Amino acid sequence: MKKMMMTLAAVLCCAMTTTVFTACGSDDDDNNKPVDAPATGEMKCTLFTSDESLASFEYYVKYYDESGKIQSEKVVWSDQTNQQGLRTWTKNVVAKLPATLGILFEIKAKDGLDPNTQYIQSCGYNIQFMSLTASGKSIDLYNPSGRENTFGVKGSELEDKLKEYGRPLNIIYKYDINGNGTGTSKWE
Repeated sequence: MKKMMMTLAAVLCCAMTTTVFTACGSDDDDNNKPVDAPATGEMKCTLFTSDESLASFEYYVKYYDESGKIQSEKVVWSDQTNQQGLRTWTKNVVAKLPATLGILFEIKAKDGLDPNTQYIQSCGYNIQFMSLTASGKSIDLYNPSGRENTFGVKGSELEDKLKEYGRPLNIIYKYDINGNGTGTSKWE
């Protein structure tokens, strides 16, 4: 009986030692490696228009800021022009994941335009959405094609024309907690 108890104690001791050494195996090395976790969603947007259009039209934007709140403002164009001679406005927003990003670009005719005069409205945009890890590695990239919209319209027809073309950029893009895009929608 004494010999059996000693054998049982030895087996139990070996089992305990094996458990301790197994717990200290290579798994601990993996836990010490830094994890490059999904971190942010980003929107980069540039709007542009001509000086001729600025004489007759006003431009407004709504967008989601870094904290996910909707901001509204009248577009204040840069004094400098781009390579095509157009005024620009840029907005870069970086938000923690999950994130809702988006922008609504609206055109409105200035008050007092002559109904018999022909007006030229020209504007456009370039926009990009991306999600990134904590180290800046790209997870998802959505780059809808940029557009330029130009039309001539008589002052008396402006209201109808702007109903059709007065929102040249209208997009919302969402990222989940892992930085995966969940699709686009429009502002209401």
